[in-house]
Amino acid sequence: MVYNWLLKLHQKVFPSQCRLCRAPGEPGLELCPACRNDLPWLAHACRVCAMPLPPDADATVCARCQNTVSPIDECRALFTYHPPVDGWVQRLKFEQDLAVGRLLGALLADSLSPDAEAPSASILPVPLHRKRLSERGYNQAMEIARPLAGLGYRIETRCCRRVRNTGAQSGLSAASRKGNVRGAFLATQPLHGRRFILIDDVLTTGSTLNELARTLKRGGAQSVKAWVVARAVQGKGSAGRHAPLNVIP
Repeated sequence: MVYNWLLKLHQKVFPSQCRLCRAPGEPGLELCPACRNDLPWLAHACRVCAMPLPPDADATVCARCQNTVSPIDECRALFTYHPPVDGWVQRLKFEQDLAVGRLLGALLADSLSPDAEAPSASILPVPLHRKRLSERGYNQAMEIARPLAGLGYRIETRCCRRVRNTGAQSGLSAASRKGNVRGAFLATQPLHGRRFILIDDVLTTGSTLNELARTLKRGGAQSVKAWVVARAVQGKGSAGRHAPLNVIP
């Protein structure tokens, strides 16, 4: 509540300006309508791994996910990991630009279907190890998640923690990424029947999200979904105009 009050006060005192072109931004958003429309929106993707699908494809699950079992029940990404979103994520993660977190979180919140029923799942930002959190000073996934509290979601921070200070995933192969995060998380309370939505900045191979989802389900969670800001893809990828996420747990 305090966060939302301070944010509204800041928006009133300092009207928003587009982060890209410096034109007046939409209310409470550092983007003008034109620049917002030009973002690399991910319009049609696999509902399990969020990998872009051909725009004219009737399938909702990619061939790979049809032949594998994922601990994540559904995954959604707003964008492909292309400019300017990739630069924003880097600024949030490594340059303490918390305003980017508010922007990305606001875009995520705004993308949710307006006629959705009241949320029954808890938001779980992917936890950082206490050492990494101390060094950085904040959890970038938490900054992205904050605007979702305004929609009635409960942000959970105590049911699971990161018990291994894993090295950076960047630069590792898919197999190495999976091994790097194995056993990294621990459920700290009973989770029987609970439903979770994981929040993270970028989905690359899915190793971290999958390991966290396995931990939650081993602890008794009924369902685990994931919402991420961006999906890393090879090549040009697939982008499209803003489209609501029609699934709200």
